[in-house]
Amino acid sequence: MRTRPDVSLPAAYMLLIAQVVHGFIPAHTEHRSLAGPIVGRGLLLATIVAIVGLHRGWAGARAVLRNTGLAVAVGFVLYHVIPWESPLTRPYVGEAVGAAAWPGIAIAVGAGLWAARAARPA
Repeated sequence: MRTRPDVSLPAAYMLLIAQVVHGFIPAHTEHRSLAGPIVGRGLLLATIVAIVGLHRGWAGARAVLRNTGLAVAVGFVLYHVIPWESPLTRPYVGEAVGAAAWPGIAIAVGAGLWAARAARPA
């Protein structure tokens, strides 16, 4: 019986890299929200916990990675892509955010989806 190779650790590292890189991409918008930086740091910490857990063989590490990946992917779309303004969002739609902002969002969403898929139960 063939088993699929475990790609959860490379996916977790890609998610971590995407989150860190996104944090360094300047995007000047009219909208300000503290929700993104606070939630973003929490998700970054959860990604690190998942990586440490995967290295140490913790039973729940894949579940942490799966849930974190989904939260990052959905969160980026809700926070940056949907054009509705609220105290909990910072939409990029209609803003001159710079050339790197949109690819940064796409990479973070893709990394989140990859992490969630890689960490799904066998």
